[in-house]
Amino acid sequence: MSARHAFMVVGLSALALAGCGSGLTVVEPRVLAPNELTLRYDNEFQVHSPQGIVATGVRYRGLAEYVACVPDAERHALAAESAGDTAIGLTIAGITLGVGGMGGLAGLAYQRDPDLMWGLLLGGIGVEVIGLVMTAVGRATKIDAHGHAVDAVNYYNDAVGSLGGRCGPRGAEMPQPEYIDPPAPPAAPGPIRPVPVQPEVPILPPALPEPEGTTPRQPEDLPPERIILDNP
Repeated sequence: MSARHAFMVVGLSALALAGCGSGLTVVEPRVLAPNELTLRYDNEFQVHSPQGIVATGVRYRGLAEYVACVPDAERHALAAESAGDTAIGLTIAGITLGVGGMGGLAGLAYQRDPDLMWGLLLGGIGVEVIGLVMTAVGRATKIDAHGHAVDAVNYYNDAVGSLGGRCGPRGAEMPQPEYIDPPAPPAAPGPIRPVPVQPEVPILPPALPEPEGTTPRQPEDLPPERIILDNP
């Protein structure tokens, strides 16, 4: 193996080990319950409550304590913490082995001794491969930690957070606040409808005028010396 080929192998290994990225959550939720959790990303996953940050990835320390009153949420939060610790350990070990494997390039200094040169080069490549494998496993475990954290947030919000409650200091659920509905506004007055005419009440015909020259009908209690005459 020439020096050029050895440098190409080491360079590709370093690129595989040095994967990185950045990002930022731009749209934030506007309406939340008093203790509802949300998941955001600011170069790392962050679990937020309306009061501030609860936990950050990839370790998610503090999430299990916050959601302790919901058993399923606590179980996933503990799994997220464990997976996060494992992912960090594997990643650090993989990067360390990857960097240490570059020491195999020292074999190029012993080109006069082919056995020693190839032993150092192949040993360095083997360490590089082991570092790559450990880094890949650490990345997969890191994804598992994020998945468990999302499940913990969802279980907590469904059971407690979205309803306005929260977990107490010893894992007991705190009472939810009581919401009183405002009084309903008075109903608008309805339209005024006409009173229907009762069909069973007969309508009296108009009174006919008395014929001319006749004395109008006298009241019964009228004195005999008085009489009502027609109008002239």
